Amino acid sequence: MPREPMQTPHPTSTDRRGASASRASGRRSKLAFAGALALLFLLTSAAPASALSTQYTFTINGHGWGHGVGMSQWGAYGYAKHGWAYKDILKHYYTGISFSTVADSTVRVNLRSGLSAVKLTCPHEYTVQGTGAASTIPANTVATTTWTSSGYRVVAGSLRKTFIGAPTFAPSAGALSLITTTDLGDNGAYRGTVRVVHSGGLMMINDVPLESYLRGVVPHEVSPSWPIEALKTQACAARAFALGSRQPSKSWDVYCDVRDQAYVGVGIEDAHTDAAVRGTAGVCPMYNGKPIVATYFSCSGGQTEDVKYVWGGNYPYLKGVDDPYDSYASLHDWGPMRRSPAQVGGPLGAAGTVRAVYTVKHGTSPRIVKAAIIGSGGTKYIDGGSLRIKLGLNSTWVVFTSMGISPAARDGASIASGGSITLSGRIYPALAAGTEVTLHFYYDGRWRSRAVATTRKTESLPGGYTAHYSQYAEPVSPISATKYYFSSGTAKSPVTTVRVK
Repeated sequence: MPREPMQTPHPTSTDRRGASASRASGRRSKLAFAGALALLFLLTSAAPASALSTQYTFTINGHGWGHGVGMSQWGAYGYAKHGWAYKDILKHYYTGISFSTVADSTVRVNLRSGLSAVKLTCPHEYTVQGTGAASTIPANTVATTTWTSSGYRVVAGSLRKTFIGAPTFAPSAGALSLITTTDLGDNGAYRGTVRVVHSGGLMMINDVPLESYLRGVVPHEVSPSWPIEALKTQACAARAFALGSRQPSKSWDVYCDVRDQAYVGVGIEDAHTDAAVRGTAGVCPMYNGKPIVATYFSCSGGQTEDVKYVWGGNYPYLKGVDDPYDSYASLHDWGPMRRSPAQVGGPLGAAGTVRAVYTVKHGTSPRIVKAAIIGSGGTKYIDGGSLRIKLGLNSTWVVFTSMGISPAARDGASIASGGSITLSGRIYPALAAGTEVTLHFYYDGRWRSRAVATTRKTESLPGGYTAHYSQYAEPVSPISATKYYFSSGTAKSPVTTVRVK
């Protein structure tokens, strides 16, 4: 392995003159010795240890995309590619479930709230009804609903009417067409009816048959090009999720966006996903005789998570399981991403400069349940979900590797010609015993490297936790200005430069 050129120590008079030095006078010997000491002091004290700082770089690697609880959609895709039937796929992801056939009941979808007005139309004649008899609205006439002190004001062509009860719009044929966009930014044709409810602002609610609702969910959640057994799996999970999320005490059951499951109108419907909905009509995963809350997400990275480590609660069917075919997903593995201590510590509200984000508790999978933010201002703790949100991570299955170097670039380290200086640092989390890191150095137009030994160390944290890191140090003697950094796998320290006077 190529190495940087090493300077020999500055020669003493004995090195230069050999035996003749023994014949020199005592005075000359004392002067030569004093001069050597002075030079040695100059070389070794050019950058006092107390003046040096350590600078870190964070390397972030992760697995999967989403919360990790329930069914991995890409994992289901993988199982379907390997010949699994949809019920077997569902039983893998939802522990201990059975199946039942349910009726095509109504799902109440919150399309958007906080509105000052709701606008819609229909290519066919349609009606609006609050309390009392329904009023007919001609085809292609825009109806606008607002809220007044007297109630719901509906204006549609020549119709001007105020309703005390929440007005419901229903088509005589086909589907209503929304002009006001939903929380997913969609408009156009929607099956079922649309109810307008005042709650703070106006809320636009789609009351739609369950099986029709699924036609607008499945092609938004997964690609219609997926294997039919994967599409059937998604249809059944979405069916159970909708039924398991019902809220009888409220005027609606589910959001139309990722707060529950994504749902849009007729425009997204596809023949392949429609076939999956029809092919599983009414089939619903159950636990103890009730529809399960069939949570799902994009991809797991190879293992799902137990719900108690993410949201808490007692859902026996939401256990962490192995997910071997999730590797079809593009985000099965992701990273490395580089971040500075400020880019990590700022969003996390850390005091001082962060040197490590260290996992102190994980779930059934390696996902972070609790992490220590270790820095110059002390240590604070954060849960995995908050960590993911604040740093914009794909999942909580993530490893933060922080690697430091001292002296840092900001120290402006320099030595006298012929001197040496020791580069040092830490890497969190600790490497396996006996593992080496690599020191890279650049001069004369190219990079070179050499291995450096590490030593495992333990750091006590508040609350009885400990953090393990590896420490490394290496003396260097450059003959000209040289750039340095340490690395280990995908992790890298910042670059520092040592100049020669």
